[in-house]
Amino acid sequence: MTAIFTQIGSFINSKSDGPTLYPARVRNDRFLIWWMVVLILVRLWLVEAHDLVAKYRPGDDYLFVKLARNILNGEWLGPYDHYTLIKGPVYPLFIAFAHQTGIPLLLAQQILYSMLCVLAVVILRPLFRTQWPLVIIFFFLLFNPAIYAYPATSRVFRLGLSMPLTFCVFGLFCSLLIRSRSSIFNLLLWSSLLGVSFSLLWYTREEGVWLLPSLVLFMLYFIIINSGLTWNEFFVRAVCLLWIGVIFTGFKLTLTSLNQHYYGAPVINEFKAPEFQAALGGLMNLEGYGSGRYVPVSRKSQMVAFDASPTFKQLKQNFLDIPPRGGLPPNFYIWTLRGMVAKSGNSNTLPEALDFYAKIGNELQDACNRGELNCLKRKPTIRPVWRFEYFSLVPETFWEILMQAVTFSYFVSDKDEYLKLTSSAKAETVPDYQFVTRERLVPGHKHHIRKLPPYYLKMKQEKVRVLTDITSGYKAVLPSLFIIALFSHLFCIGKSITSRSISFEVIYGLILLGGILSLISVLTYVKITLWPINRPLFSAYPLVLLYISVMISFGYNNIIKRKPSAIDP
Repeated sequence: MTAIFTQIGSFINSKSDGPTLYPARVRNDRFLIWWMVVLILVRLWLVEAHDLVAKYRPGDDYLFVKLARNILNGEWLGPYDHYTLIKGPVYPLFIAFAHQTGIPLLLAQQILYSMLCVLAVVILRPLFRTQWPLVIIFFFLLFNPAIYAYPATSRVFRLGLSMPLTFCVFGLFCSLLIRSRSSIFNLLLWSSLLGVSFSLLWYTREEGVWLLPSLVLFMLYFIIINSGLTWNEFFVRAVCLLWIGVIFTGFKLTLTSLNQHYYGAPVINEFKAPEFQAALGGLMNLEGYGSGRYVPVSRKSQMVAFDASPTFKQLKQNFLDIPPRGGLPPNFYIWTLRGMVAKSGNSNTLPEALDFYAKIGNELQDACNRGELNCLKRKPTIRPVWRFEYFSLVPETFWEILMQAVTFSYFVSDKDEYLKLTSSAKAETVPDYQFVTRERLVPGHKHHIRKLPPYYLKMKQEKVRVLTDITSGYKAVLPSLFIIALFSHLFCIGKSITSRSISFEVIYGLILLGGILSLISVLTYVKITLWPINRPLFSAYPLVLLYISVMISFGYNNIIKRKPSAIDP
């Protein structure tokens, strides 16, 4: 068996080159260390100008604050209602953790991102002969405008956590690849970090499917990179990948067990529950009744569904009570449906809600099977229906979102933009915002949020001006830098083809680029079928900066490459 692995490995080894590694010692990197410390302090001082905008969004900002408050009260996510399990639980846990440490929420998010920039330098350090390229890379990653841009980062939004976690996951992909021949202890340590960060990211947002192409590519290359693939090496790497899966499974079982205990069903996110998917998906699958782009369920579809499903018919009067021009837009039907179910009194507990949704789904499916309804031949799912005529919209939409990602055009470069922000939270929710987040709130309703003193506003204005100028600088140079990074990547691909080998530079570039393009593909699908949504795109911004940094650096290394000193990673 060992002989077989050795023969296979000798072939693969000739086709999969690992990166050139250089020895690095702390005493040689003193300038880099001080550079990182000073820049972090400067950036934290600048972003201190951020104040929290308190909004009353029962399914968004305030939901996270309320869930974190319940966690702090020792009640897990608190009493069940139709909002409790619609978002991942990790961000409320992070808010509660930041509160327990005494660090204001926005500052905690900035510290987390800063520390992960340091981790990125630690990961990349063995790839460089000297510290000077990392001096530039650290500045470039640290001052990422997406992490401090108004107005998104002034709200209690998950992007303050999803961006750092995305950055961490893709950085750890690199760490394991360049340390593939380390001891099993070191590999398990890095694998543990990857397993934890990936699990946290997966349960922070709901569209984690975009991570899978990059994850699969990483796993395949991790097995074969720079290895003779002896039985021992294969076993160690397989154990590391398995360990990542064990950690992810542990997270899932913990969350499902908690929800089973508190709410009576092992459901982490109610949107992904088969019962809810059956109900909403069954309504969306009704074909020929007026549903279409941006209208997942038309009024006519509702009317025929009332006749086909006695359970759904219980909601009829609630829907009819909505004024013709009132209520939420048609593309927000998912929220309208849940609101109507709650109003009808059929979702007082999680099992009751799931049972109600399951009955709707089963009754609609039976009507489809009997031929009483015209239905699409697809499994009921909340994924919007894709129609043939949408294909013509893909190139323009994909290109538009790609340009937003690589040019940072979404961010406003107006230094006075922050002056337009106001808090509009209800008076009774303001204490929750202040207590749970420990943040200073942007003035809003004068009767419960005081105006800020003039001396503070003047300093705040100067800090925001500096951050705005930095954002403008990024927007000016990023398009050119991204093109240079692409050419550097193509150069590495050409070099691999010429040498008939699979280089680390090529694969890691594909992992990063694949993540960017995968996320943009998901957002293209959603924008064409349902609605334009920008917040998930924030996860692409740190990947764009990381891709630019590493690909230009790889190109630089290829130009000045010399024989490395021996190193044991």
